[in-house]
Amino acid sequence: TTITMTRVSAFIALLVVTLTAITTGYSSPKSTQPLTRTPESSSSSTAQPIINRSTFLSTTSAACLTFLSSTPAFAKEVDPSLKGTKKDPAFEGCLSQCMYECTKPKGAEQKSRAECIPECKSKCATTKAQLMKGEPKKD
Repeated sequence: TTITMTRVSAFIALLVVTLTAITTGYSSPKSTQPLTRTPESSSSSTAQPIINRSTFLSTTSAACLTFLSSTPAFAKEVDPSLKGTKKDPAFEGCLSQCMYECTKPKGAEQKSRAECIPECKSKCATTKAQLMKGEPKKD
């Protein structure tokens, strides 16, 4: 229900902003003289096009609905067979971030990858299999 309320409030806000920002471009000129077009005035770059109300409403409503019709993207579920292994996405992400932070130069000191791997494995591992150097033997 909160997603629905967010969509409704976003739609209303977008509609109000669109209507107030673009109405000057779609309004007809306020002139007391009759509107006549001459070949010279039609080629002029200062002439603004006159667009009726139905064109304006169809354009703005289409623009608003385009942004609100998409569904949010959610992360896909992790394969249960990968959880707790070295291929676990959470473990790989933690290890990658830790290695980046550890090997980043800190003043004149910089650690090698070989020095950082044991520290990062112990920090990120949640199972014994993630702490091992290789793959466990399958009997």
